[in-house]
Amino acid sequence: MNQKLEELLQLALQTPEAVREQTEELNVGFDPLTGSWELIVKYHGSLDRLQALNIQVEYLIAGYAVLTVPEALVDRVVELEEVEYVEKPKRFFFGVEIPTENSCIVQVTLREPYLTGAGVLVAVLDSGDCVKLLSSF
Repeated sequence: MNQKLEELLQLALQTPEAVREQTEELNVGFDPLTGSWELIVKYHGSLDRLQALNIQVEYLIAGYAVLTVPEALVDRVVELEEVEYVEKPKRFFFGVEIPTENSCIVQVTLREPYLTGAGVLVAVLDSGDCVKLLSSF
């Protein structure tokens, strides 16, 4: 068990693909067409040498990057000194049961000046994995 690997990623790597496909979480980040994983890594230094191994590197900020790694090379990536921690993406769930109560909107809609949200054009929700644009009011 490697301390650099997130437990959920370790479980996913140890589980056969046919079983992973039947779960909601384990196959998130795996592309069956290419046999590769999209992984989020915390690192220091440079990851440029990974490109020679056919690994895509998308640098983010603050020492984080998203790698697209063939499954057979995940262990090699984890063993790199520059790599501090590796995790898989998570599925983003959105659910609103009582949106106005949860967002404290009730307090501003029941008294003067009776705010309605008129004029709000767009709300941006960012899960870290993707950005969704929703029109509002």
